[in-house]
Amino acid sequence: MRSLLFMLLASTMFYGCQTGGSSAMKTTELGNRYQIFTANGSGEQVAPGDFVYFHAAMRTELDSTLFSTRDSGGDLPVIQAAEATATSMEIGPVEDVIRNMRIGDSAVVRVNIDSFPQKPNGMENDSVVLYDVVITEIVSEEDFTARQEAKQAEAAEKAKAIQALEPERLAFAAKVVTDYRDGKLDDDIKATESGLKYVIHEEGTGAQAEAGKGVVVQYIGQLATDGSVFDQSFGRGEGIPFQLGTGRVIRGWDEGIALLKEGAKATFFIPSELGYGANGSGGSIPPNSELVFYVELEKVQ
Repeated sequence: MRSLLFMLLASTMFYGCQTGGSSAMKTTELGNRYQIFTANGSGEQVAPGDFVYFHAAMRTELDSTLFSTRDSGGDLPVIQAAEATATSMEIGPVEDVIRNMRIGDSAVVRVNIDSFPQKPNGMENDSVVLYDVVITEIVSEEDFTARQEAKQAEAAEKAKAIQALEPERLAFAAKVVTDYRDGKLDDDIKATESGLKYVIHEEGTGAQAEAGKGVVVQYIGQLATDGSVFDQSFGRGEGIPFQLGTGRVIRGWDEGIALLKEGAKATFFIPSELGYGANGSGGSIPPNSELVFYVELEKVQ
């Protein structure tokens, strides 16, 4: 869903908001409509070149919320404030309005989507999208660059630590498949009504995974028939992030991950109908394959 936020930030750069709106709304020099709801006159003013962190929510005029950074977890959106000479061909309405804000300010930006070549999914009957924006932090380009470098260094160290686990995790996952085929796990396996089978090796102690929450998962995917590995994250040093319960992964994952808490380690035995079905996937997963996934729920956002 965060990609939807940035998709609209990008796609609106060609369309100013020229129609409708409350009389209390102001209009920028580029023709974008906005209203400041909380003004913090003593807060730091956004300056061209600054990097601005902000919370944002997208909603329709009927107050149907499409996305909120407060609910999705993860890093806050951040943009670099445009120069005063930027045109509507270079920046979108939200970026334009942010230039007029201070730390602590909140505003609503009104964007006319009738002019879009194609309306976003779920908004076919709407003419306007509203962005609620709250500025949380402003940093200089120098400080932002230093922050990003430190973040990248931290991510590199984390990747090395995960990659170091690869041999041990692959050996463990291989043994699980062998024990499964030999019937040694029969007393430990649980099953859901859909046919998903699973074993929880280690209970997590963190937040419960739930539909709509962002999660990060380390995994090893194998074929149940012979234990061959068709994909895994440990060698890459980075888990897969996705929003649970939105169909972004196979059904067996959406159902299985929702059984776990952050920190849990488990193995899913996924029947074909909850995996890639009669078509298989990419040549590495044959049609009608039962899949085995060793997973570690690294994070629940």
